[in-house]
Amino acid sequence: MPHADSQEDPRLKRIAREKGFTCPDCGSSEPVPKEGGELKDLPDGTLEVPVRCEACEGASEMALVLSPEEAQALGFHSLEGGQEVPPEAFP
Repeated sequence: MPHADSQEDPRLKRIAREKGFTCPDCGSSEPVPKEGGELKDLPDGTLEVPVRCEACEGASEMALVLSPEEAQALGFHSLEGGQEVPPEAFP
Protein backbone atom coordinates (compact mmCIF):
# COMPACT_ATOMS: atom_id res chain seq x y z
CA MET A 1 0.00 0.00 0.00
CA PRO A 2 1.50 3.36 -0.89
CA HIS A 3 2.04 5.57 2.14
CA ALA A 4 -0.29 8.54 2.42
CA ASP A 5 1.56 11.79 2.02
CA SER A 6 2.09 14.10 4.96
CA GLN A 7 -0.79 16.36 3.85
CA GLU A 8 -3.26 13.49 4.22
CA ASP A 9 -2.09 12.41 7.69
CA PRO A 10 -3.59 15.43 9.52
CA ARG A 11 -6.94 14.90 7.78
CA LEU A 12 -6.94 11.19 8.67
CA LYS A 13 -6.15 12.06 12.30
CA ARG A 14 -8.92 14.67 12.36
CA ILE A 15 -11.46 12.16 11.03
CA ALA A 16 -10.28 9.60 13.60
CA ARG A 17 -10.77 12.14 16.43
CA GLU A 18 -14.23 13.09 15.12
CA LYS A 19 -15.20 9.39 15.14
CA GLY A 20 -13.79 8.86 18.64
CA PHE A 21 -11.22 6.37 17.26
CA THR A 22 -8.43 5.62 19.75
CA CYS A 23 -5.52 3.20 20.01
CA PRO A 24 -6.33 0.31 22.39
CA ASP A 25 -2.69 0.30 23.56
CA CYS A 26 -2.14 3.97 24.47
CA GLY A 27 -5.44 5.80 23.92
CA SER A 28 -3.98 8.13 21.28
CA SER A 29 -5.95 9.24 18.25
CA GLU A 30 -2.95 9.46 15.90
CA PRO A 31 -3.53 6.78 13.24
CA VAL A 32 -1.54 6.60 10.03
CA PRO A 33 -2.16 4.17 7.17
CA LYS A 34 -0.48 0.84 7.82
CA GLU A 35 2.17 0.07 5.20
CA GLY A 36 1.31 -3.13 3.36
CA GLY A 37 -2.27 -3.00 4.63
CA GLU A 38 -5.09 -3.87 2.23
CA LEU A 39 -7.93 -1.40 1.91
CA LYS A 40 -11.31 -3.06 1.79
CA ASP A 41 -14.37 -1.60 0.09
CA LEU A 42 -17.34 -2.71 2.21
CA PRO A 43 -20.79 -3.54 0.77
CA ASP A 44 -22.38 -0.48 2.38
CA GLY A 45 -20.05 1.83 0.44
CA THR A 46 -17.66 2.54 3.30
CA LEU A 47 -13.91 1.92 3.07
CA GLU A 48 -11.91 0.05 5.72
CA VAL A 49 -8.38 1.46 6.04
CA PRO A 50 -5.84 -0.55 8.09
CA VAL A 51 -3.98 1.86 10.36
CA ARG A 52 -1.24 1.82 12.97
CA CYS A 53 -0.73 4.13 15.92
CA GLU A 54 1.90 6.74 15.19
CA ALA A 55 2.18 7.65 18.87
CA CYS A 56 3.08 4.26 20.37
CA GLU A 57 3.71 1.99 17.35
CA GLY A 58 1.64 -0.64 19.19
CA ALA A 59 1.04 -4.08 17.72
CA SER A 60 -2.76 -3.90 17.87
CA GLU A 61 -4.60 -4.54 14.59
CA MET A 62 -6.73 -1.48 13.85
CA ALA A 63 -8.86 -0.28 10.97
CA LEU A 64 -10.63 3.01 10.46
CA VAL A 65 -13.90 2.84 8.51
CA LEU A 66 -14.40 5.86 6.27
CA SER A 67 -17.59 7.04 4.61
CA PRO A 68 -17.42 7.38 0.82
CA GLU A 69 -17.10 11.15 1.24
CA GLU A 70 -14.29 10.86 3.80
CA ALA A 71 -12.41 8.35 1.62
CA GLN A 72 -12.73 10.61 -1.41
CA ALA A 73 -11.57 13.65 0.57
CA LEU A 74 -8.43 11.73 1.58
CA GLY A 75 -7.77 10.64 -1.99
CA PHE A 76 -8.67 6.97 -1.52
CA HIS A 77 -10.52 5.55 -4.51
CA SER A 78 -12.76 2.56 -3.85
CA LEU A 79 -14.39 -0.13 -5.95
CA GLU A 80 -18.01 -1.20 -5.71
CA GLY A 81 -19.26 -4.31 -3.94
CA GLY A 82 -16.91 -5.14 -1.08
CA GLN A 83 -13.76 -5.80 -3.09
CA GLU A 84 -10.22 -5.19 -1.95
CA VAL A 85 -8.81 -2.02 -3.43
CA PRO A 86 -5.66 -2.54 -5.54
CA PRO A 87 -2.58 -0.34 -4.90
CA GLU A 88 -3.03 1.41 -8.25
CA ALA A 89 -6.26 2.93 -6.88
CA PHE A 90 -4.16 5.26 -4.70
CA PRO A 91 -3.22 8.76 -5.87
